[in-house]
Amino acid sequence: MNQIHKQRSFMRELLIWVVLLIVAPLVTVSILFYQHEMSGMNKIEQEKSILTNQTAQKLVERLGDAILGITVTNGYWEDNRQAVLNNDLRWIQDNVGVVPDVVPNIDFVAETDLQGNVLVQSGDVEELKTKVLYPFILNKFQKEPKFSGIVNTSKGLAIVAVAPVTSNKGEAAPVGLVIFGRLLSDEIIVGLKDTLQADIALLLNSGQFLTSTKEISTERLHTYVDTMKTDGVEHFNLERRGELLVAQSAAPLLDMEGKTIGSLYAEQPTRSTTEAADRLRILGLCSLGGMLLLLGLVILMVRQRIILPLRHFTLTLEEVAAGRTVKEMPKHVLHAEAQIVGAIDKIMQWNQVLEHTVAERTASIRSLLDNARQGFMSIGPDLRVMGEHSVECTRIFQQDIAGERLGSLFYAGDEQEAALLESILDEFYNEQDEWKRELIFSLLPEEVLIHGMVVQVEFKYLQAAESNTSQTTIGGAIMVMLTDITETRRLEEQMNRERKRLQMVVHVITHSEDYAQITRSFETFCNTELVELSSGNESVEDKLLEIYKSIHTFKGSFALLQFMHIVPQLHELESELMELLGREVKPTWEELEQWLRSLRLNEWLDKDSLLLKEALGDATSEMGMEYEVKLTKEQWQHLERELRMRLTLAEDKLWLAELRKWRFKPLKALIQHYPAYLSELAERNGLLLHPIELNGADIPVDPDRLNGLTQSLVHIVRNIVIHGIESPEERVEQGKDEYATVSFSIEQEQNELTLTISDNGRGIDLEAVRSRAESRGLLPPDNEAMPLSNEHIANLIFKDQLSTTMHTTEWSGRGIGLSAVKAEAEKLGGTVRVSTSKGSGTAFIVKLPYEDITGAERVGSL
Repeated sequence: MNQIHKQRSFMRELLIWVVLLIVAPLVTVSILFYQHEMSGMNKIEQEKSILTNQTAQKLVERLGDAILGITVTNGYWEDNRQAVLNNDLRWIQDNVGVVPDVVPNIDFVAETDLQGNVLVQSGDVEELKTKVLYPFILNKFQKEPKFSGIVNTSKGLAIVAVAPVTSNKGEAAPVGLVIFGRLLSDEIIVGLKDTLQADIALLLNSGQFLTSTKEISTERLHTYVDTMKTDGVEHFNLERRGELLVAQSAAPLLDMEGKTIGSLYAEQPTRSTTEAADRLRILGLCSLGGMLLLLGLVILMVRQRIILPLRHFTLTLEEVAAGRTVKEMPKHVLHAEAQIVGAIDKIMQWNQVLEHTVAERTASIRSLLDNARQGFMSIGPDLRVMGEHSVECTRIFQQDIAGERLGSLFYAGDEQEAALLESILDEFYNEQDEWKRELIFSLLPEEVLIHGMVVQVEFKYLQAAESNTSQTTIGGAIMVMLTDITETRRLEEQMNRERKRLQMVVHVITHSEDYAQITRSFETFCNTELVELSSGNESVEDKLLEIYKSIHTFKGSFALLQFMHIVPQLHELESELMELLGREVKPTWEELEQWLRSLRLNEWLDKDSLLLKEALGDATSEMGMEYEVKLTKEQWQHLERELRMRLTLAEDKLWLAELRKWRFKPLKALIQHYPAYLSELAERNGLLLHPIELNGADIPVDPDRLNGLTQSLVHIVRNIVIHGIESPEERVEQGKDEYATVSFSIEQEQNELTLTISDNGRGIDLEAVRSRAESRGLLPPDNEAMPLSNEHIANLIFKDQLSTTMHTTEWSGRGIGLSAVKAEAEKLGGTVRVSTSKGSGTAFIVKLPYEDITGAERVGSL
């Protein structure tokens, strides 16, 4: 009974000690870890929320930049300056005071003298009626002539922009101020919400309340407004709403003077923080359950493997000491004896074998790494290279790198990049959260340039060893693997250039006549049309627009042939021409001619021509010239004129018409390259097409007369791919075949030729076209009284500079391409129109007078 009592006392004591020394500390550490992580997440959310709040105020203030340009335009105006000097209030009212009525996003305007006396104002803002009641505006004007900021007006919170009234170039001394303003509204706050992905609200001391959502009430902000009137600091709160944590922050809203005029409030749900907090809670509960299970297993193991064997071993020793024979050793004693006695000898043997094996394998691995043409090294928490590294590392860095800092090795001449790399590694070592460490690890560079070599870098974190006594990490290293890929990158770049060059050569060979026609047209454009700029009666603006259309068409034509150098040059020239067209003051004829001469456009084909000549030799100059083998174009024209003068009978004219047709080509031959180009362009954009059909009879036409039109069709082809055809996923969702259908059709009815290019795509967004046309002032004044038909709206796409694309790319966004098609069709006395049906597709229909195309009645004319 005494032995049983002692055993039970030992087990109870063991349990108590396990609870005190293991369970209680682990539970305490878990609780502290949970509190620490929650505190860290709360701090992160606080910083994010306050940053969102500050960003919101800056975005509100930067709304002034949008109207500052208009303000400066009206301020830097010599006529306006003279009107202020002459006190011509009528002129100021007619030219400056009407801005809110004609310019969007301008709600009020005021023009004053230098003392702040208001000369003219629109918008009925009390503070700007007779005198500027914002002294800080006048004070700031003395230091900074152009600025913008937030003010609180009688009509509500507003963004104002201020500029001096001076000469056109700003050289004359200011004679007054011009102030433009825009009132803030809920719509603007909603725009901030879309930008920041957070709900925003403003509550002014005057009581005005603006919000991006009705879920935020004024009562919620009143507490912050009253508090910030006294302490003026930012406030943050993280509260749970249902299943989510919501971060709330409020900061003082400052006006242009720097005074608090209200509160700026922001809130956003924090899904990641909520999920992390929930995971921590679940992890804590699982850890607690695991610790209890572990406690039970430890006690059971100690009892079975230690207490019971020792008890029986003690009883056996007592039997031997008493001189009694032990006939059979208990199993627990034999088991304990085999583990305790036999383990020592085995450990010694294993240790000797292990040391020998490790030495051999270390030498083998070192030899392997030194000959692997890869660099291997390791860095510790001090970010210095450890002593062991492969020979390839010495070759790459051209020095002994042991003990060197990794940042100085990777970026020897760039202290900023070296500091950035080491800051990322420091943050990695200091971060405890595993998923955050993985995120930080992904920021490390994948390639670096070292001594002119492109080196691929891979990082591998080596988990630190654990102490048997404290169970805490005692260090950690990052293995860095380096691979010299300089030759690989050089070959890739060379192969890419060669691939593009071969594509260009193949396209030129397969479209040789198109190549010859396009290059001749471009040379004629450069050497004739641009040289004779001012010979006609056109204005500079009309000529600029004509040049713009020609450049746009040439860019598409050369892109069809995969030219490498001239296409990006023409794209850049387009942007410069667009900038000239957008100026209020256009260049003079002399300035335009001088600028165009400085471009030296006639040399832009040289690089691509040289590549073609290297690949094809002298055959390049003969590409596409087969139909001029026996007679040049000039000789043929001379022959036609001579025959026309000498043969005057009616039957002779019919014979001459037939003769002229000898140099005609089927219209199909002039557009046969477009199906291949369209398929290639669709593939680039991830679209799927059925084989493109080219239907109709082989109708002969004069290739010279139709050259401009057939080249301009590239804009319709691009329009089909960029705007018309849906992605395969979108087509499947709409119940369509994922492969779209595009067809070309040529028909002749009596004296009219019809070319139709159609697709079964999404159709034209008529509402977008109407909206864009309305914003550009292209709709008739009586549009509201007599709404335009859908057909009329669809054909607005042929207007100059009308595009529904918001961003300009190499392929679209200029709004010029389709207008160029219309211009070329009208040159031939024809028309172009579009027929569209939403969800069913679009058809571009070009109609041309056939007799006029063939020119049978004008033999010899071109």
